[in-house]
Amino acid sequence: MTFQKDRQPTIFNTLWLQQHPKTIPPQLQMLREDFVQRFPSESLKNITLDQYVMGKPDSFCYWLEFKTKALGSISGGTSAKFGVWWSKSENRWRWNSSYGDEEIALASMKAGILALINATNAQQFEALDAIGNKILGGRRYSLRAKPLYLYFPEYFLPIANPEHLRYFLRQFGEKPKGDLMALNRQLLTFLRLHAQFEGFDTFQMMVYLYENHPPKKEIVSHQEIQYPDISPEEQPDLTEPPGSNRTKVFISYSHENRDDLERLRIHLKAAQLHKWVEVEWWDDTQINPGQDWYDAIKKAIVTTRVAVLLISVDYLASDFILDNELSPLLAASEEEGVTILPVILGPCLFRLTNLARFQAVNNPSNPLSKVNKHEKDEVWTRVIETIVNSDNS
Repeated sequence: MTFQKDRQPTIFNTLWLQQHPKTIPPQLQMLREDFVQRFPSESLKNITLDQYVMGKPDSFCYWLEFKTKALGSISGGTSAKFGVWWSKSENRWRWNSSYGDEEIALASMKAGILALINATNAQQFEALDAIGNKILGGRRYSLRAKPLYLYFPEYFLPIANPEHLRYFLRQFGEKPKGDLMALNRQLLTFLRLHAQFEGFDTFQMMVYLYENHPPKKEIVSHQEIQYPDISPEEQPDLTEPPGSNRTKVFISYSHENRDDLERLRIHLKAAQLHKWVEVEWWDDTQINPGQDWYDAIKKAIVTTRVAVLLISVDYLASDFILDNELSPLLAASEEEGVTILPVILGPCLFRLTNLARFQAVNNPSNPLSKVNKHEKDEVWTRVIETIVNSDNS
C-alpha cells in the first residue's frame, strides 16, 4: 500500500495529541479482555443460539452492541443486522429471509466470523472483505469489524462505518481504496506512518479522529466515546423486526414485462378485496406525472417489507434497476430483514447472480414463459401466500 508523498504535510492537532493519553483507559482495556474471556475465539464454533443472539441476556451480539459500545459503536438499525435474533414480543426466533431457518442463519454467521478470525491470524488482511461479502453478506459491516477489533486491537481501528473511514482518509488527502476492512487497514497504516502517533494504540487513534475530524453531522464527544453507562433499560428495543414503517410490498420489474406485472397486481387486488392480506403494494406505475422518479422509488423502498422481483433477462440487464432498486433492496434485506422474493419469468442466468441465494418462488429451470396460464396463476398464488406468511420467516 502506498501513500501520497507529493502534497503538503498533513496537519494534525498536535496539542490534542500531546495532552491526551496514548493508550486505552484501563477500565476499557479490562472490558475488552472480559469480552475475549467470555467469548474466546476458539470456542465460537460451538456457540449456541441462546449464546449468540440479540434478545437473549449476556449474549455475544448483546456484548457487541451494548456491553462494549465504549469500544466502538455499531448502534443503529435493528437486530436483523446480526442475521438471527430472538423476538420478545413474538416469543420466537427470527432470521433474515435469505436463510432457511434460525440454525442455518446461525451457522452462516459463525462461519463468517470464524473465517475472518482465521484470515487475520494468518495476516491475510487483503482477504477479509471478500470473506465478509461472501459469507456474512455485502453490508453486514458490524459483524465484520467489531469482533475483529475486539480480538485483534493491534491490527484494526474500532470503526465499523466505511463512510467514516473514507471521510477520514479524504481529510488527510488520501484516496480511499476498497471496502470496509481494506479502508480500516489503509487508515491505520497511514496514521502509523506519522511520528505524531508514535505510541498511540488503535483505540486512542479512533478517539482522536472523532474528536478532531468528526464526520459531517456527527460530533462525537470524548466523554461519550470512553465512558458511556449503558443499561438494558436505557436502550431502544432492537430485538424486534424492522420498524412499523415497513409495511408495503415493492414490485421490482422491467418494463418489458408489464404483462406479468399486471397479472400479479390482479392477484394482489383479489387478496386485498377478500382480506386475505392487508397490505399495500407499490410499483413505478404509481409515480405521478411531474414527480421525481428517483425520489419516489427511494421513498417506496424505505417502507418496503417484502420485495417481489420479477426476474428476466431484461431485468438483469437493466443498469437502472441494479443501481436504484436492487442495491438498496438487498441492503435492506441484510440490515433490516426485508424479504426478497424472486419470481423467474423467463430463461436467464439467475443462478449465477447474487440473487440466487434467495429462494425463488418457482424453479428457475421452469420459468413462467414455459408454463400455461393455470400454472402461472399457481405461481402468483404462491407469491401471495408467501407475502401473507412473510412474518414467519
